Amino acid sequence: MRHRPGWWWSLLRAFGTLGGVWILLQALPRWLPEDPARIAAGEWASEAEVEALRHLLRLDLPMGRALLAAADELVHGSLGVSLRYHRPVAEMLRQGFPVSLRLALLAVLLSGAWAWALAGTSKAAAWARAAAVASPVYVAGPLLLWAVAQHVRWIPVAGIQGWAAWILPSLALAIPLAGHQSRILAARLGELRGSPGLRCWTALGVPGPTRALKWLLPAVAGPWFTVVGLQLGGLLGGAVLTETIFSIPGIGLQMVNALSARDLPLLQGTVLLGALLYVATQLAVEWAGALLDPRLG
Repeated sequence: MRHRPGWWWSLLRAFGTLGGVWILLQALPRWLPEDPARIAAGEWASEAEVEALRHLLRLDLPMGRALLAAADELVHGSLGVSLRYHRPVAEMLRQGFPVSLRLALLAVLLSGAWAWALAGTSKAAAWARAAAVASPVYVAGPLLLWAVAQHVRWIPVAGIQGWAAWILPSLALAIPLAGHQSRILAARLGELRGSPGLRCWTALGVPGPTRALKWLLPAVAGPWFTVVGLQLGGLLGGAVLTETIFSIPGIGLQMVNALSARDLPLLQGTVLLGALLYVATQLAVEWAGALLDPRLG
């Protein structure tokens, strides 16, 4: 039997992925057809201003020296200074990350509870799953905004002031997440309902709740947990559409603002943090899956 790679191999792959993303982010501005410094400085900037900006972005250095300088800053916890806000990028990300983390956790918890409710075998449950899958954020978000703005005055439609402000963005994210989770759960539960193990437990007179907790739940936990981990990893890097629609000051909105303002340091920082969070989440899911099922280790 061939030996599977251990945790160290997963860790090595994670570091390799992050290193590749970081190098790509540093090299990409040099491959653009236009000068990023000229674009960021604006049409009416003088040549001296453009040169100063090019020096700030290390575009005047050879690629090797620029990478060494960027690596030295990264080791010391610096990601540069935002061109638009004139603040350290690391400081801005430290402010935006807790907001994105809270939104991601609320959406995943809500979607998880909803997914189990939609995992039934009835036609109504099947239609509800299809409707949830067919309601991405760019559809559910504006519809929720319209409905609430018209009829429910006590729920804010933007910002994060008060607990009620988190209802709409969490719902907009949870609807499609729950749809995808429920499809996995429904398929797995459908396979298990007629299995010999379940028939044996039923014949022995084991109560339904006990069967669900002792047999059904462990049998479906692995695939469901994997899907939830993938979704959480994507959300931790910033729910770009949701944060933009509802004006949530998280990583996703910072990324959008960086793109619109041609703020290269902030854009590089948000993308790098998103990649780090996604890779770390997938690594945690992989290790947790190996603990739940030793055959995956």
